[in-house]
Amino acid sequence: MDILRRHFRRYERVAERAESLSVTAGSSLAGDRDAATYNPVPDVVRNILGVALDHLHALVVSVEQSNGMILAMSSFTLIRTAYEAAGTGLWLLQPQSRDERLMRSMRLTYDNRRQVRSVQTGLGKTDPGFERMLGRLREQMDARDGLRGKPLKPMTSVTDRLTSVAELVPKLIFPPLALWQMASGVAHGNSSMMIAVLERKQVGPSDGTSADYNVTSSVVTIALFYAAALDMIEALFDLYDARNTAP
Repeated sequence: MDILRRHFRRYERVAERAESLSVTAGSSLAGDRDAATYNPVPDVVRNILGVALDHLHALVVSVEQSNGMILAMSSFTLIRTAYEAAGTGLWLLQPQSRDERLMRSMRLTYDNRRQVRSVQTGLGKTDPGFERMLGRLREQMDARDGLRGKPLKPMTSVTDRLTSVAELVPKLIFPPLALWQMASGVAHGNSSMMIAVLERKQVGPSDGTSADYNVTSSVVTIALFYAAALDMIEALFDLYDARNTAP
């Protein structure tokens, strides 16, 4: 628990770093923003960082306000979201090419807005805002020779994003994809993954075919998974800074 709480203090320092993010004139990030001002790359990354940090903060609140209680499965749900968000941010800023960064950002914007349209359609409503969004993205793409005429779908899967960014965080306890898969398995009630990741104790006798178990999460395991999420977020900060440095 002391180790986990040290990571909570580390989270606080990381969250403070997020408060100071800006866009430096003349930097690559400034160029990305000016080249595509509709939902620009820096804004997308900052939003993603906010999602990752909010979920890690929720685990801090959960543990500290319960005097050290560890929630066996929902802790992994929170950390899983941080992996996905931080991995997506790294994937957005990973390319050296501005056109590729813009393309990834605009495809993400398109896919996010498409999901809103799907909800509206399911509710029997129309979504005129989707076409406005599509027009804005096409306008931005048509203004760049390297993007004109390119498709906005399909969107790169979370699996492929996390595989792609592994080279940016080589010192994690496991690669980003494996961490996300393990945490996702617990979050989705995958009993096989729960057996692999969680601790368990049989309650009462077995009838030969099944038995009841109490399950819990090792505090050390949670600390390791939490630290990996912070490592990914700090790597995202470092990449943001690198793209935000004026020549």
